[in-house]
Amino acid sequence: MNDPSQSVAALPPAEAAAYGAPTDDLPPEERDRLLGRYGRRFSSGETLFREGDPGDVAFLLQDGRVRLLKRVRLVEKSLVVLKSGDLFGESALLDGSARNSTAVAISDGLAVVLDRTTFRPMLEHYPKIAIRLLEQLVRRIRDAEDQIEIMMVNDTHSKIVSSLLKLAQPAMTGAADLALSPVELSTRVGLDVDTVKSGVKRLREQGYLRIVGERVEIPDLEALRRLYLLLGTKEELASDPRGR
Repeated sequence: MNDPSQSVAALPPAEAAAYGAPTDDLPPEERDRLLGRYGRRFSSGETLFREGDPGDVAFLLQDGRVRLLKRVRLVEKSLVVLKSGDLFGESALLDGSARNSTAVAISDGLAVVLDRTTFRPMLEHYPKIAIRLLEQLVRRIRDAEDQIEIMMVNDTHSKIVSSLLKLAQPAMTGAADLALSPVELSTRVGLDVDTVKSGVKRLREQGYLRIVGERVEIPDLEALRRLYLLLGTKEELASDPRGR
């Protein structure tokens, strides 16, 4: 499975975890028919496409996990880990432009693979999948807007807190539980993994977070929001040229 395709960012980790496989809503017979026609299995360690190669297919992850990597100054850096339900490589369906990242499977899995010829018929025959793809693209736009806002924050600690609060937005109040690894969080805030780990450790020691495996528990969202406001106030005071 070496067909190349341009990649994009995935859903926020907390949402991706709950999104599920793209064929979950289909009757068993319809599901088997779709996977028989468009499904393609891959193995752990397999490269699905490479940065710079021409793209001609998109992938809708049915099962397994895939890591997106991008070369920055001769070093490949991890962008995101894709989970079941994530769409990636869809730019290939528009213009066949070159891949802007490399996709490597980190587990065995299965993807629905689509080219420009089969994409429209698949959406017409499986409207439930079409709706889920649209919902995912809307979420991705919202996520991109959130990331732009986070990037505009100067303080490292504020970036991390802001990202956690945005990921926890569906919970609004009380506590929140996020499926989130240090790599995924570092991608969202634009910081290296070690810096993110240090910031998360500090928040954990202060009682704002609990870490359970690759999950982040926020016991009190209001307390974390108050911390974010305090950090913002400190940043404003530090940037005041009159020292006030």
